[in-house]
Amino acid sequence: MKRIPLILLFIYATVLVSCKKDGIIALPEDTIGKTVKPVSKLKAAATSNEKELEISWTNPEDESIIKAEIAYRPTTTGASASPNPVMINVTSGSESKLTIRVPATIKYTITVVVINKAGIKSAQTTADATPYSPAVADLAPIFLKRADTLMTSMVKLYLDGMPRDIWSASYPRASGYWDGAAVIWGHGGAFSGYAALKEAAEHYPAYKTKIASLYDNRLLKGIDDFRNTRNGRPEAYAVYPGDGDERFYDDNIWVGIDMVDLYMLTKSPVYLARAKIVWNFILAGTDAKMGGGVYWKEDGNSKNTCSTAPAAVLAAKLYQATNETTYLNSAKSLYTWVKNTLQDPLDYLYWDNVHLSDEGNPNSALVISKEKYAYNSGQPMQIASLLYKITGEAHYLTEAQNIAKAAYKKWFIPFNSYTLGESFRILEPGHVWFQAIMFRGFIELYKLDGNTTYVNAYKKTMANAWLSGARNKTTHLINGDFRGGGATQTSYDILHQGACLEMLARLASLEHEGL
Repeated sequence: MKRIPLILLFIYATVLVSCKKDGIIALPEDTIGKTVKPVSKLKAAATSNEKELEISWTNPEDESIIKAEIAYRPTTTGASASPNPVMINVTSGSESKLTIRVPATIKYTITVVVINKAGIKSAQTTADATPYSPAVADLAPIFLKRADTLMTSMVKLYLDGMPRDIWSASYPRASGYWDGAAVIWGHGGAFSGYAALKEAAEHYPAYKTKIASLYDNRLLKGIDDFRNTRNGRPEAYAVYPGDGDERFYDDNIWVGIDMVDLYMLTKSPVYLARAKIVWNFILAGTDAKMGGGVYWKEDGNSKNTCSTAPAAVLAAKLYQATNETTYLNSAKSLYTWVKNTLQDPLDYLYWDNVHLSDEGNPNSALVISKEKYAYNSGQPMQIASLLYKITGEAHYLTEAQNIAKAAYKKWFIPFNSYTLGESFRILEPGHVWFQAIMFRGFIELYKLDGNTTYVNAYKKTMANAWLSGARNKTTHLINGDFRGGGATQTSYDILHQGACLEMLARLASLEHEGL
C-alpha cells in the first residue's frame, strides 16, 4: 500500500471541514437572458454604386448582445445568396450601418439577427431592396418621379424667361411690381421644394445629377438676389430684391432652415454661411419684451408663433450641424417661450401671435390673437421632436405627440377616394403651404415613434391629388383642393406649387426609407 503524503491529507481535511462549516458553495448567477429581442427600424436601400446596398437598423436594448449576423438571399430563383453571413460587433440600443456588395442587380431580402454572449440568436428581421444599375429600369420612388415632373413644369411655367431669373408669382403670368415676380415668401416656397427634391434624389444618380446641374447654382443665385442690408442693419432676405425693401423674420427663417438642411446634405460651406446670416438677423429680432420670442417683422409690434417656433427649429438644426451649444440653448428657450405664451392648453394647438396692449409700456397686458393655422402647430411639433432627439428628455416627445393628435383631428377630414378606391382622412381644403410646413413636424415625429398614421394620411392625400382631377394633366399643377372633382382652377400661385413639390419630395424620401 502506498503512503499518502501528509500535506495532501491536510488539504483534504481542510476541504471537508470547510464544506461542513459553510454548506454548498453557491455558483455565480447567470444574468444573460435566454431570449434576445430582434432589431428594429431595419432599412435596406441602393447606393449610387452598382450592386451595392446600404443596410441600417437599431439594435435592441440588451447589454448581453455582442454580434449581428447579416445575410442576403434573392427573392427570385437562379441567383446566389450570401455564401456566409457577415458578422459585426454591436452594442445595446446602438444604431448600426453596413454596406454590402451583392452579385446581381435583382431584388434581395436582407436578414439581420443579433446574438448575445451565450450564443442565443434573436428572431430574424428582414427588408427588401434592389441595387442600382444603369442597365435596369428607373427604380426611383414613384413620388420622386412625380416631384421631378412637377419641378420641370414649375421651371418652365414660372421661371424660364423671367426678368432677373426669379420666380413668377403666378401662372398664368401677370404683369405688376417687379414684372410679376414672387415675393420672398413665394420664392422661398419654391426654394424649399427644390431643397426637399435635392434631398430625395440623393440615392438616385440620374436625378441627383439632373438637379445639381440644372438647379443648384441657378436657384441659389436667384434667392441671393433678395439679400440686402437695409439701413445698415444685419444682412437678410428682403421681400423683393432691392436695398430699401423691408424684411420679415419668418420669411428669412424658412430660407435659413433650407440652407442648413442643404448644408447637412452636401457639407458645402456656402449653405451654412447663409444659414448663419439668417440666424444673425433673427437675433436682432429678439428682446425681453413680452418675456421673449421673435418679432414677425422688423420694427413690428407682434411676436408670432410663425417666427418663434421655426427660429427654434433653425437653432436646433444649427446645433446639429455645428455642435455649438449656444444654438441648442436658444432652441430650448424659444420653444419654452412659444409653448408657455401661445399654446392653447385645451387642445395643444397654437395661437397666432401676441402683442402688448400698450406699445409704449413694456409691462402692459398681453393681447393674444387666437387664430389657429396648420403651420403654427406643425413647427412646435417639429422643434419638440428635434429637442427629444437631441436631449432624450421624454416630455418633448409627449408634447410633440399631443400636438400631432390634435392637428390630425383638426386639419384632416374623412374622405372616400374614388381614385384610390379607399376611405381615409385627407387634408381639408386650405392653405397648401401651411399644410406643407405642418408635414415637416409629422415627419420629424414619425422618425422617432414610428407611428405611420399621419405620414400615411399625407401619402394618400398627395397620391389622390396627383391621380385625380386635382392635377391639371397638361401643366401638372395641382389645385388647392386635393380631393379633385371640384371647380377647375384657373390661376396657380407659386407658393402653393412649391408646397406641393415639397410634400411630394418629402414623400419620396420617406418612400426610399420604406414607408
